[in-house]
Amino acid sequence: MIIRSVIRKKESGVIDTRSGNFMITFENVTKKYDEDSGLMDVSFHIEKGSFVFLVGPSGAGKSTIIKLILKEVLADSGSITADGTDVCALTKKEIPFYRRRLGIVFQDFRLLDNKTVYENVAFAMEITGHSKDEISERVPAVLDLMGIGAYQDRYPGELSAGEQQRVSIARAVMNRPALLICDEPTGNLDPETAAEIMDLLQMINKTGTTILMVTHAKDIVDRMNKRVISLEKGRIVSDRIGAYDLGAGGNGDGPETPVTEEDNNIDAHEPDKGKSPDAAESTDMNDDPDPVSTITAEEESQDNHIEFDWSGGSK
Repeated sequence: MIIRSVIRKKESGVIDTRSGNFMITFENVTKKYDEDSGLMDVSFHIEKGSFVFLVGPSGAGKSTIIKLILKEVLADSGSITADGTDVCALTKKEIPFYRRRLGIVFQDFRLLDNKTVYENVAFAMEITGHSKDEISERVPAVLDLMGIGAYQDRYPGELSAGEQQRVSIARAVMNRPALLICDEPTGNLDPETAAEIMDLLQMINKTGTTILMVTHAKDIVDRMNKRVISLEKGRIVSDRIGAYDLGAGGNGDGPETPVTEEDNNIDAHEPDKGKSPDAAESTDMNDDPDPVSTITAEEESQDNHIEFDWSGGSK
């Protein structure tokens, strides 16, 4: 079964024509929480359609990068683009529309306990103004794709952790985002279930969705053999294709295969001083009353500016 969709974006923010084939660009980004913590002059580019791991110890700056992409915090200096949008230039009114173009998968699932599997996934379409007919057609197709089509009438509390994460992924990709951000999606799962979730993410990536995944799971990173950006003390200490690594003294196995300009057009940085606070390493969105992909009550009341062209799937 093949699912396709075309997203026509609302024109929000400033479109950065220099971004070319990049889904995400950070240029000399600094975010300080105190004198020597946060991100320090970080630059990297992530190509459209790629699968990239973001790794490092707690406090390294991983979640600060995610928060900056979502514009939950503001950069002190530098520039950030995501999906062609100048994130730093977004106004408060434009942020909800921008975030709706992103998919987000959390470690703790963040499902609505009082809604069924079907209702949790359908909610992502309801808040963007889709008709009941569209929802009734698409939701079962995506649930089948995630391997949980038989569970659509169950509640989150009746599902295993792996099944709940499949629901979370289904909800995140329901509107076919160009960028999927995964924050420790296997952190609460056993190894076998974690491997199944990674297979799902790889399948989604093969459809053209760019995936940025924060993780501490060295075994998964080593097995996947994808691009790995390693952070330490607010700096990029390694950027390469291959195993989990934390710079010259890191954990990577085997010889390092550095990412070249031809591979991913990135800018690597040497390790330096700095310390990200533990608080910065949590992507807990406590300011949002609704746990679905940072959707707020304010967003629900705004007009829908996302259109879809859906073909394929089971009927």
